[in-house]
Amino acid sequence: MPPTQIIRGLPFPKALYFSEKNIEDTLDYVPHDGDIIVASYPKTGTTWLQYIVFQIISKGELFPSFDDCLYKYAPFLEMSGTAVLENMGKPRVYKHHCPYNMVQKNEKAKYIYIYRKPEDTVISYYHFMINLGHEIPEMDEFFEDFISGNIAYGHYFDHALSFFAHKGSENMLLVSYEKLLLNKREEILRIAKYLGEEYFQILSENDSIMEKVLEHTSFDYMKKNLSLTLPDRKGGEQNVIFFRKGVSGDGKQSLKPDQLKRLKDVAMERLEGTDLLKEWLDE
Repeated sequence: MPPTQIIRGLPFPKALYFSEKNIEDTLDYVPHDGDIIVASYPKTGTTWLQYIVFQIISKGELFPSFDDCLYKYAPFLEMSGTAVLENMGKPRVYKHHCPYNMVQKNEKAKYIYIYRKPEDTVISYYHFMINLGHEIPEMDEFFEDFISGNIAYGHYFDHALSFFAHKGSENMLLVSYEKLLLNKREEILRIAKYLGEEYFQILSENDSIMEKVLEHTSFDYMKKNLSLTLPDRKGGEQNVIFFRKGVSGDGKQSLKPDQLKRLKDVAMERLEGTDLLKEWLDE
């Protein structure tokens, strides 16, 4: 298992750029009215969603570098801490990977949660850990950690359910990675409408802005124009490959048949009777 630290009963990443204080501050931070919070489990489409939000609120203009994004435009709170938020203009956009039940709430803030099929999530998570330079086990062992929740941010199904429990809330929007891939224009318009009627009107009435948003948030454009720099263990910097495939269905090609069956069995047990289970089984 990649290194973790247990904070308030949940495993969080343990690395140079994840301090215990920043994680504690993230859990205790009370959002301000109008804040836009991008929430997710790792490797479910967080970066894609945050750039869609940027593009919507800036009419296709705002496309910060990855490094500026992490600490300035949409701070990743477990890495950046919460103090950076005080210098941000409105609307403030920021993100975290924490379960819904562990963070503070404000019903006048807007939460957007993106989720992805579990088999694709575990494969993407695994390759990302390798790209970060972590000494991680072989895929079979990593799969066991994922399916048991013995991994940073805990069990994926519990994480997703913590947000799905608030599906009907006015300040919660759930976004499916797969639906975003299949119906990108319609999903972007749905996100825009949630963020504000004025954003929806601009995108639905101005084709040139909509086309710009679609181009800037395409996988190829983002992979070509975004790179992530992180500190390494030797006091230097490392460039991390963040974008790999950006597809749906990689998990079914990469996992073994018995692993896919076990993942489905666990999903049926933990998600029994939920909309999330219906969605994943129907597709």
